[in-house]
Amino acid sequence: MGKVDLSGEATPNFLKAGTTTTHEVLEQIGEPFGYREKGDRSAMIYISFQEEYINLLFSQFRMEKAYRLDLIFQNDVLQKAEIKKEGWGFGANIDPQLIQLLAR
Repeated sequence: MGKVDLSGEATPNFLKAGTTTTHEVLEQIGEPFGYREKGDRSAMIYISFQEEYINLLFSQFRMEKAYRLDLIFQNDVLQKAEIKKEGWGFGANIDPQLIQLLAR
């Protein structure tokens, strides 16, 4: 969502508090996942989500990693940028045919 990779857990280089505008953010990384305005303050949220699959014996593990970039603006100028980890976890997709073969 958006054009931002947050897996390095660092804010994009072009984001500078006190100088970067909302227009520059939209040009660089696209539409935000979430947006809110209240008076002269506004906030944008970007989500970066990746899936990786690891094969181990007779199962396939899915690793999910999600990062969230929160941007706070005052009068359309960036005041704060923060990255948070979200939705980390894994799941297993076990192949039932392989289990049957192992059981024989």
